[in-house]
Amino acid sequence: MYVDLSIPVSRRAPGVEFEQWLHRDGIRRLSRRIRALPGDSRAQRLRNHWRWLTGSRRLSERDLPDGCFLSNEFYRMSVHQGTHVDAPFHYGPECEGRPARKVMDLPLDWFSGPGVVLDVRECAGRVGDADVKEALRTSGARVGPGTIVLFRTDSDLRLGTPSYYTGSTAITPEAVDHLLDLGVKVLGTDCWSFDGPARDMVERYFATGDRSALWPAHLHGRRREFVQIEGLARLRAIPEGPFTFMAFPVALADAGAAWCRAVARSGAALPSSSPEARTSQP
Repeated sequence: MYVDLSIPVSRRAPGVEFEQWLHRDGIRRLSRRIRALPGDSRAQRLRNHWRWLTGSRRLSERDLPDGCFLSNEFYRMSVHQGTHVDAPFHYGPECEGRPARKVMDLPLDWFSGPGVVLDVRECAGRVGDADVKEALRTSGARVGPGTIVLFRTDSDLRLGTPSYYTGSTAITPEAVDHLLDLGVKVLGTDCWSFDGPARDMVERYFATGDRSALWPAHLHGRRREFVQIEGLARLRAIPEGPFTFMAFPVALADAGAAWCRAVARSGAALPSSSPEARTSQP
């Protein structure tokens, strides 16, 4: 059984620009684009452009079955939209004194492994190391290298409302450290961010002048290497018992984050692949 833990990206979401070519539009757009096709030489492009201008190299609805072509969609949005993976480069230019790794630098086997859900719904908006210890004790889960730990707050139930952003739960650097000390490298949350409401952080900084109030979990990633998966959903739908978590980031070169499709698979963790298959490099 597979459980989809991802948030669909809506064409109407804030910060998303969407364009769609429907099947009836496609033939007109294709007709313009065949003026120059991949692999054409300069001479071919000039010749084909002239043929297009004179009408001998154009396509119309009658040239295709059913009078229509293919659909196409274009999304323009941040790599932090929807369910996504934050790589260390997102947190800063360096991590643990070395150049911070981007999405394509991270081993693929980090993104598939035994999953553990920690129920932190009663933590009053802030998860500390004591909360993590208690959640681990309550769940009886064993956590170690290769384990992917997911924080359940049920924030995704408020998706589409202002409280999704203003009522999210912050995961503290101390909570992160406790799990990293156990060997965990990948953490996830069903909140929009690991750092809680942006307004709270900003107002706290201006009230106190304390720079540590600003995005503390993210900036902690400059000191210790770990990956955050933000914008998860439906962690409550994962059946009791062991499960494998998978969330492979889209292969975006030079990116500090990437969209992913997060999934839980009921049953024991899948066997590890060979070392040769564990790299994200082509």
